[in-house]
Amino acid sequence: MTFKQFLDLVEIRVVVPSVAPLLVALAYSQWQYNRINWINALLLIIATVAIHLAVNTFNRYEDDKRQKENKFLRDYSDNEIITDKQVLHVAEVLAVIAIIAGISVAIRTSYITWIIGIVSFLIGYFYSAGPKPITNTPFGEIVSGITMGYFIFVAQVYVNTSLLPNTNVLFQWFIVSLPLTFFIAEIMLANNIADYDEDQENKRHTLVHYTGLENAKKIYILAIILSFVEIIIVTLVGWLPLTSFALIILLPIVLSNAHKFVNYPDKKTTFILAIKNLLIVFLGMMITIFVGIFL
Repeated sequence: MTFKQFLDLVEIRVVVPSVAPLLVALAYSQWQYNRINWINALLLIIATVAIHLAVNTFNRYEDDKRQKENKFLRDYSDNEIITDKQVLHVAEVLAVIAIIAGISVAIRTSYITWIIGIVSFLIGYFYSAGPKPITNTPFGEIVSGITMGYFIFVAQVYVNTSLLPNTNVLFQWFIVSLPLTFFIAEIMLANNIADYDEDQENKRHTLVHYTGLENAKKIYILAIILSFVEIIIVTLVGWLPLTSFALIILLPIVLSNAHKFVNYPDKKTTFILAIKNLLIVFLGMMITIFVGIFL
C-alpha cells in the first residue's frame, strides 16, 4: 500500500470535522475559563483524529461489501491492489492508537472522560457497522453532527478545565458548539446529496431518500443561515466574545459555496465546498475567540 493509497483509504481530506471542534474548544477554554492543559489537549487530539480515520476506513470496508458492483478504492494506476485484510489492519491500528491515547487522557482526568470516550467509540462503531449502520439511515447527519461537533467540543473543554459539566454548563457548551454541529452535519448531508442516485441503487435510505433531493438541498442552505443567526444570538448573550460578530462577513462566501454545490452536487468537484465551508467557519470562530482573549 502506497502512502497516497493510505491517505485515500482513511479519507484524510475529511479529517477537518474532527480537528475543528478540538481547536475551537481549545480557544474557548482559554477565553471563557483561562485554562489549557496542553498534554491532555494533545492526547485528545490524537485519540479523536485516530478514531475518525479508523471509522472512515472501516466505513469504506463495510460500504464495499454492500455495493452491487465491487469497485471499492483499489483501481490505481500503479496497479498495487489493497486487500480486505490490509484495510482491516489499517482500521485496527488506528483504533489501537485511539484507544491508547484515549485511555491516557482518561486516566489523567476522571470518569467523565471515560464516559464520553466509550459513548463516542460505540457511536463510531455502530455508525458504520452492524445490520443497519447509522450512516445508512436518516439519522446519519444528526448523529455525526452531535458526536463530532458537540461531544468532541465538550471533551476538549473538560480535559482542559476539569469543570464539572452540570446541566447548565452542558447546555451552554451545546449552544456554543452548535454552528460546528450544523456544518459537520452539512458535510454528511452534502455527501448523501451527491451520492443520491448511487444510494438509491444500493438501497441506502439516508435522510435525502426521505426528504427528496430538492428538499435536501433547501435544508442544506437553511442550516447555513440558521448557523449564522445562532452565532449572533450566542454572542449577544455573552457566551462568545464580541469579536464573534465579525463572523457575519463570512456568510456571503459560505452561501456562495453552498449554492455552487447544490446547483451541481458532485463528489469529485463540488463536494469539497462543504468541507471548505466548515474550514472557513471553524477558522473564523478560532480567530475571533482568540482575538477576544486579548480584548
